[in-house]
Amino acid sequence: VGAGGIGCELLKILVLSGFRKIEIVDLDTIDVSNLNRQFLFRREHVGQSKAAVAAKAVLSFNKDVDVIAHHGNVKEKRFGVAYMKDFDLVFNALDNIEARRHVNRICIASERPLVDGGTTGYLGQVVTIIKGKTACYDCTPKPPPKGFAVCTIRSTPDKPIHCIVWAKHLFNLFFGNKDDENAVTEIDISMTAEDVVRKLFVDDINKLIGMEDLWKSRKPPSILDLDGALKDTLTDALTDAKPVRGSLPDREVWPVVVQVQLLIRRHRELAERAKAGPLSWDKDDDAAMDFVLCASNLRSNAFAIDMQHSFRCKQMAGNIIAAIATTNAIISGYMVLEAFKVLDARIEDCRFIYKNKSEPTGKKQKKMLIPTNLEDPESNCPVCSGGGTAHLKINTHKTSLDLVVRRILKLELGLNEPLLDTGENMIECLSAFEDAEEEKQLAHLMSQPLSHASVGLTDGTIVEISDDSQGDVKIKLCIIHCDEMDPEKEPFYLLSRSATPSAAPAAAGGGEGGAAAPNDDDDDDDVEIIDVTKTTKQASKEGAAKRKRSNSPTSPSKKPK
Repeated sequence: VGAGGIGCELLKILVLSGFRKIEIVDLDTIDVSNLNRQFLFRREHVGQSKAAVAAKAVLSFNKDVDVIAHHGNVKEKRFGVAYMKDFDLVFNALDNIEARRHVNRICIASERPLVDGGTTGYLGQVVTIIKGKTACYDCTPKPPPKGFAVCTIRSTPDKPIHCIVWAKHLFNLFFGNKDDENAVTEIDISMTAEDVVRKLFVDDINKLIGMEDLWKSRKPPSILDLDGALKDTLTDALTDAKPVRGSLPDREVWPVVVQVQLLIRRHRELAERAKAGPLSWDKDDDAAMDFVLCASNLRSNAFAIDMQHSFRCKQMAGNIIAAIATTNAIISGYMVLEAFKVLDARIEDCRFIYKNKSEPTGKKQKKMLIPTNLEDPESNCPVCSGGGTAHLKINTHKTSLDLVVRRILKLELGLNEPLLDTGENMIECLSAFEDAEEEKQLAHLMSQPLSHASVGLTDGTIVEISDDSQGDVKIKLCIIHCDEMDPEKEPFYLLSRSATPSAAPAAAGGGEGGAAAPNDDDDDDDVEIIDVTKTTKQASKEGAAKRKRSNSPTSPSKKPK
């Protein structure tokens, strides 16, 4: 699953290693930025399906291989349990947690071994997952996505990333799918581009300046001087047809006047495109990228925050971490080595492989590859062990069912179409309906608070949640009412089965290195995510301790096979 940075390397190794029947699933198309490391693709392939081009390209290595390509999302129902049962082995070459969790659950339900690999920069990991024998991807709770409080994004930004997240929210507000959680501003989206600029950077800023309590310990923002030094800017942007973007340097911060003009023009262009349907923000879409760049920089300018040049803003907004081709190659190679062990029924020989950035430290050189024993299944894991109850601390009177479904069941727990059974009510949260009336009824139900009789999630309620699209997954959630939890600031506190708390920010975005929203479906191979939950030192110590406790192949009491 996945034909990007790792996927290309993996396919090459598989066809050269004797694998004869391979199927590839990938929903992405080839972009110019992929060509520096995804070596199966060429410039003439830009815009084509990654899976289709990769399947054709690997035949040049071995024409006797039967390769079938699927251009689609692995979360589609056609790639469910019945589909996975046709395979001896599944490889994950994905770049996001949501898709990883889904494939993990399908493989557990279909009882098929899964080899998962991930990289970020010079770091990487490989793990083998087999139902009942090793820990699955859900056995260890994943950290919640980094985010920022609504009040910070909306009123008191103090870092460039805060303004970039704000600008991406602004893009969605004007041109994307509408979101009930507006972390930006109250605005009429039908306003003209020039009125939008005045509203955002004059009227809204003046309102914030008037909130004196906010500025007791910090400097208040300043308005954009549209009636003074920039008086002619709005008129110029509307009457001058000459583009201002072409010759602007990517690694220099542009003058404020240029950014005002470009923001207006990009707003008009995107508004015209959005008439055909909602737009999705894409860092490789120049108009969308310029809109976020200029909007965020004008906000940064208002709050005396350093403005960013185009290249840096693109890195932060697109959550770009440089992918290293050699890291992908090493991880792909280890994935196939682990696969040989699985196919040879040598599960006890499988290892969790960590790859470090190899660099000298004093006289010694840090180990580049660290193998550790695979973890045992977590007894309370709802995916591979079918047990455990998570506890959800939440204000049941003020929090809507919609927030719980989107932010907790789908984002935190990775479900696609959750079915909630409270004993009194059964709520099926489908993503598509054949009956418009049913869709309308669910939308109304989603807007209700948890304590409403039609929902029935009150203090002490234990709700059982399942998802037919992910096999036999069943999760029990105990609701704990708390008056102090505020849907606008700290909407919930999720205490998972392994006692790892997850406190959710009110508005989600990226950390200092990026601002991609956590529900972003963009399968961007520039961001190949690795979930390293232990430090190298910890992994090394734990691996050594486990080898002492068990009869592993490295133990003196057992010879390696």
